[in-house]
Amino acid sequence: MEQEMKVGRIGVAGETNISREKAAGTSEFRELFSDMVAEKLGKIPETIEDMTKTQKELKELRAQREFTETVKHVLPDGSIRVSEYKQGHLESCYIQKPKLHAVVDTSKPIPRAADGSLLTSQQETKLVPRRNILEE
Repeated sequence: MEQEMKVGRIGVAGETNISREKAAGTSEFRELFSDMVAEKLGKIPETIEDMTKTQKELKELRAQREFTETVKHVLPDGSIRVSEYKQGHLESCYIQKPKLHAVVDTSKPIPRAADGSLLTSQQETKLVPRRNILEE
């Protein structure tokens, strides 16, 4: 069995074939890398424009998604519960008390004078909630 063995030739200052190939590879890599860098540098303004355009689109979408919803619910006592939602989450909730005005209480008897006449001006009143849709 004969084994072929190649012995690297010794060049300048003890440099072998392997180190020459490495050196040649690094110079090719340097050229390739510098070409890639030059190409990327030429695309930087376009990339920046694309990034700013994308950021503007994202801001617009976020603005569209941000919404405030006000829900009014009339309670049995005449007051209104106002709930404000921001982006689907409860932001605040408060109750508006109704405006009350006096109304004649028909369940109470009308007072009579000594002569038996009805005193409608002295009839008892009660406060009832008053809602005006146009005011709200």
